[in-house]
Amino acid sequence: MSGRRQLCGVKVEDQANDSALGATETIRSQVAGALHSLSSEIDPQIHGHYIDVQVPTEHLEVAARTLRDSLGYVLLSMVTAVDWPDTIEVVYLAYSLEHPHAVLLKTTLPRTELPECPSLTGVWPGAEFQEREVFDMMGVHFVGHPDLTRILTEDDFPGYPLRKDFTIEPDYVLMRHLRFGAEDQLRPPLRDDRAADEQR
Repeated sequence: MSGRRQLCGVKVEDQANDSALGATETIRSQVAGALHSLSSEIDPQIHGHYIDVQVPTEHLEVAARTLRDSLGYVLLSMVTAVDWPDTIEVVYLAYSLEHPHAVLLKTTLPRTELPECPSLTGVWPGAEFQEREVFDMMGVHFVGHPDLTRILTEDDFPGYPLRKDFTIEPDYVLMRHLRFGAEDQLRPPLRDDRAADEQR
């Protein structure tokens, strides 16, 4: 007998795959139905166990609230952004606690100095620090965010380090070098002589 199990001539593995695909398609249909009234442009797609949803920016907050309240996507796992040649895409990854199919909620922004995107902290409070990171690294201005300040770099850091066209002026690096020294550019050296003695 073959090592592969079969049931009525169909491999059990194939049945499991078909079942998973059917469940994912069901979730995709539910997401499409819930968001259809917002815009005819919204057409959720299946990518593995993810439902990929591209939403016009003006409908982003309502779409997120609908996913949370109507379909149970209460767990925000990630906020990130992708730098494309002509646009910046903001991505929210949300999960339901009822099934393993996550939603990738995306919106496309113009590739300007500081494009605006509605903050989703009012929908998913866990977005607060993650939106700050996207602001700091990619230069996305989240409108309505309660504390949109840099989180990884200094307040006066010039530019957004994860943009593909990012460059930094040598003078900025030189001034940090002169201020903190070669070994301590990321933190000020100890000022207290007693603390320095304790470290020796």
